[in-house]
Amino acid sequence: MVQSEWQGYILDEFRLAEFPPGARVLDVGCGAGEQLKLLRAAGCEPVGVDPAGPTVARLVSEGFDVRAGVAEQLPVEDRSFDGLVCKVVLPYTDERRAIAEWRRVLRPGAQVRAIYHGAGYYLRYLTEGPAVVNRLYAARSLANGWWYAISGRRMPGWVGDTLYQSAARLARYYREFGFALERASPSPTYRGKPVFIYHTLLRLGQACLVIGGAVCATQA
Repeated sequence: MVQSEWQGYILDEFRLAEFPPGARVLDVGCGAGEQLKLLRAAGCEPVGVDPAGPTVARLVSEGFDVRAGVAEQLPVEDRSFDGLVCKVVLPYTDERRAIAEWRRVLRPGAQVRAIYHGAGYYLRYLTEGPAVVNRLYAARSLANGWWYAISGRRMPGWVGDTLYQSAARLARYYREFGFALERASPSPTYRGKPVFIYHTLLRLGQACLVIGGAVCATQA
């Protein structure tokens, strides 16, 4: 997220790195390591995952535990983390598989703090993009998001490399994989659609399924 370009749309009060001291926290798509540094400063035990080899090597050289991998197949152990942060990474993944991995790697009671791209992010680029390439990128991202919502699949190739998230789709994943939405922080919108989505989740001890309108519990 670029501060100057998105000024007024970013919730500065949403803190990704607010976990108790001593918590083992996974940063999915850690990038340059901004959250890893904040987590370490807060007394947490941060672990990062990122697909970029040079980024991983640099952070390892700085003393961080960072591993090469992707969000859909995290290279970490089952139930090994007390918390997880994910800052605008889901738009570039198969979102359902990525959230399924969150459940696998988190202990019951763990917290997730996540930021997603809403449809408003791409609508703004579509109508106000500074160049044709920005508007084309926004158009295919919106189309891919619509197709994913209908089919559960991304479009092939580069056309399907980015999709927006929706609160309704995310809610289905949370129910399916046993997460409770603790807080949806109010987000500024563009043409009635959220630009960013800010969610705080709790990993439940049991998977909660909705069957015929009733909530049923299955073993975690």
